[in-house]
Amino acid sequence: MQRVEDPLVETIHVYVIREDEEQNRPPSVLPAIASFLLLMSVITVGMLYPYHQVYEEKTISVPAAFLPLMTFRAAASISPTGMKTYPAVQARGVLTVYNGSILTQRIPQGMILSARNGIEIVVDASVTVPAGNPPSYGIATVPAHAVASGSQGNIATFAVDAVYGTSLYIRNLQAFHGGKDAYSVKVVTPGDRQTATDTARASLTTQQAHIKAFLAFPCKETASEKNNVVGLSMVCQYVTYNVPPYMKVTHIRLVEKTLLVDVVFVEHPLRIWVK
Repeated sequence: MQRVEDPLVETIHVYVIREDEEQNRPPSVLPAIASFLLLMSVITVGMLYPYHQVYEEKTISVPAAFLPLMTFRAAASISPTGMKTYPAVQARGVLTVYNGSILTQRIPQGMILSARNGIEIVVDASVTVPAGNPPSYGIATVPAHAVASGSQGNIATFAVDAVYGTSLYIRNLQAFHGGKDAYSVKVVTPGDRQTATDTARASLTTQQAHIKAFLAFPCKETASEKNNVVGLSMVCQYVTYNVPPYMKVTHIRLVEKTLLVDVVFVEHPLRIWVK
């Protein structure tokens, strides 16, 4: 038996793919990871190598426009904080001594007498009283003072009316005076005066701070004091100037009528116009 092959017969290969397996395949995460890494690289480079503007420093000369002289004034009261104490003072006066004897009499220094109000009076010096010549008395005077200090020693007239021995009569024909009690008063100290001066000067500084100009020279200060008030006045000379707005001024100095101004700025790039 002989086998004859048919030349019209073809071999066909059929591949079957299940549709549900293709749809359930998980998406790839590689693109997302690559994008995240690229973003982090950009951020890291920006942090490590930030952009810095290049500043230029320069000194420029500008004309100085002198303003009229300006006067500032301020005053501050002086508040006394010091204390001065004055001790008590003894009262003083004069005693008159009458001698009714025909013999000369003597009163010793330091003899103590008592006034009617109990205040003790000390004789300051010894005194010899001449003899009397009836019907007249021998008379002498002697200074004296109160033993106790203070105003209580200011005894009234005839507060002393004493008899010494048998023939001497001692009286004060005038009141004693000058006795003062101890007292304290507040006084101004150098620190109080300086505090008031600093307060007034601070007020002047506040006034000057409102002036938008350059101080050409140190201000001339004048000080005065009256009735515990310190007064200050300052006469100042200011100048004005102009610099481009994009420049920042760091230092100024005046040379005659020209200002040398130190500035810092960012150089503006040149603009090229294309027609």
